[in-house]
Amino acid sequence: MVSKRRGFTLVELLVVIAIIGILVGLLLPAVQAAREAARRMSCSNNVKQIGLAMHNYHDTHRSFPYGSFNLREAWPANGSNWRALLLPFIEQGNVYNQLSFTFTSNFMAGGAAGANAYLGNEVLRNLLIPTYRCPSTAFEPFDIAPVSNNNGQAMNISYVGIQGAARPVPGSDPTLGTFDCGHGWSCENGVLFPNGTTKIASITDGTSNVIFVSDQSGLVNRVNRTSNYYGGWFGSRHPRRINQGCGDLWQTGTTCVRFAPNSNIVQTGATEAMYRNNTVINSMHTGGIEVGLADGSVHFIPNSIDFLTLKRLCCRLDGEVTSIEQ
Repeated sequence: MVSKRRGFTLVELLVVIAIIGILVGLLLPAVQAAREAARRMSCSNNVKQIGLAMHNYHDTHRSFPYGSFNLREAWPANGSNWRALLLPFIEQGNVYNQLSFTFTSNFMAGGAAGANAYLGNEVLRNLLIPTYRCPSTAFEPFDIAPVSNNNGQAMNISYVGIQGAARPVPGSDPTLGTFDCGHGWSCENGVLFPNGTTKIASITDGTSNVIFVSDQSGLVNRVNRTSNYYGGWFGSRHPRRINQGCGDLWQTGTTCVRFAPNSNIVQTGATEAMYRNNTVINSMHTGGIEVGLADGSVHFIPNSIDFLTLKRLCCRLDGEVTSIEQ
């Protein structure tokens, strides 16, 4: 007697497909969460490398680097920021040695610089420094955002230096180290500010209680508004300190913290353009941002952090010592 082989019925196939779909639906969030956890760990490592580089720079030069700087008053102004100054300390000495930090060098692209785009333009054009890119970032490395002027396709860097905290400043003096520079509050009550440097001894609140670098790799109201106007390498609009009548001081590479992490506030004169002084610290990580403290440690700050506590952590000398755990 010959037996008939029985195959799957259409109903059975549909049931199997449905079960597979349910399993995929259950597993996909877990896979995505695992991938984001790996990306966040990589971002944390980047911030750690930046912190170590900052301290190696301090050991070499007896101070932390300029937050941003300029070497002349004339326009197009020249200068760069801490991101370029740290290159030799993140194993990018070959790139650094091809750059010129002189009166005639311009670390900008296109725009007012015209034919005098930053010296080393071909070195920096489309140059990707992995340590300066958060793997979770919402924008492409050479993004030309609607509010940018990155025609030279310099790298959009995912990490920003902290000038300090905007008014009202915590402590007894609500104006301490701040000035309205026409592009939002500029400040130098933190560690990395325009046209000046800070020593460890000047961080009187303690290096383990002060943020000097933050993740800045997300979007504000669905637009890249990070401190990368001419790309990530440009410095300050002019060479004066903020307490010297700074006037039209706009820059790339640092921010004076004025808004909560991952805020979507688009405020004219503060956050709407990439050259403003109060660009938002943000990320695409779930629930918060990675920050580096002046002692070289790395911590994750939740979006829910008390804003006054955050401002205290951004100031190096307000006298109101707040640990990251608080």
